[in-house]
Amino acid sequence: MAESFVFGVADSLLGKLASYAYEEASRAYGVYEDLQRIKDTLSIVKGLLLDAEEKKNKQHALREWLRQIRNICSDAEDVLDGFELQDKKKQVMEVFGSTSMKVRHFFSSSNPLAFRFKMSRQIKEIKDRLDKVAADGTGFGLMRIDDEPRLSVQRRELTHSHVDVSSVIGRENDKEAIIQLLMESNPKGLVDKSLSVIPIVGIGGLGKTTLAKLV
Repeated sequence: MAESFVFGVADSLLGKLASYAYEEASRAYGVYEDLQRIKDTLSIVKGLLLDAEEKKNKQHALREWLRQIRNICSDAEDVLDGFELQDKKKQVMEVFGSTSMKVRHFFSSSNPLAFRFKMSRQIKEIKDRLDKVAADGTGFGLMRIDDEPRLSVQRRELTHSHVDVSSVIGRENDKEAIIQLLMESNPKGLVDKSLSVIPIVGIGGLGKTTLAKLV
């Protein structure tokens, strides 16, 4: 069901926002307070989703409310993925920046001040939209339900690349395709300090980050 998908995305976002690494990175970029507000509001909305699941077939307005949450969660996932990517760029520059012209050229458009401004604006927009749907949810008479017996939050560290392979189904072909592309970019298998980048694109919630960690 669509609401179950949204619930899963919301739960994944909360797992990111609750991690120590995300907290430290958000402080460094000056967006800690806004991300904490998003986490608090998203926790409320996630509880409301469980009640909405039982009532959605009775009200058209409630189905529209669920659609809005789905869009917000997808947008929030994209914003947090961008936040995580920027932090990875910083780490790569620290390792390769002084020795590899290729890496410096690839990240030359990454302006920390411009990124901070853009990220702050996007996070504020997500926070405002989330606050609105959380307030609208009370108009449907929804009760916040504790989800702990049904689904536990999986904490994901920003700098952690491990993924439980047993929990990933149907992505083996995608993983092999990416590995093949990486091998083709370095056909002799030489170890050097250049950087090969394979973009993985798609709508929020498809598992792009999980697929990247499988490689």
